[in-house]
Amino acid sequence: MKDAIKRGIVKTVSNGKVFSRDARGYSKKELMQSGVTDIRVARKINIPIDPFRKSNHEENVEQLKAFLKTKTPKNTAKVKPKRVTKPTK
Repeated sequence: MKDAIKRGIVKTVSNGKVFSRDARGYSKKELMQSGVTDIRVARKINIPIDPFRKSNHEENVEQLKAFLKTKTPKNTAKVKPKRVTKPTK
């Protein structure tokens, strides 16, 4: 399955040199800064998410903002909040 958006980049340092490579997906911080507040909405419009990433790169945020201007999710109001169950005694 092809992604609807190009995957983000990750920067690594090896022997004092900075390399960049394709990431598995975007971090939660990058999604929040681009305006996506709910991860389920991002998955619904096929934005790849990497739950293990903690980094935040400005290039990825700009790429997400440009994508979100062209793509508006349909039926986002139908995403229901998670149910919170009360613990039993």
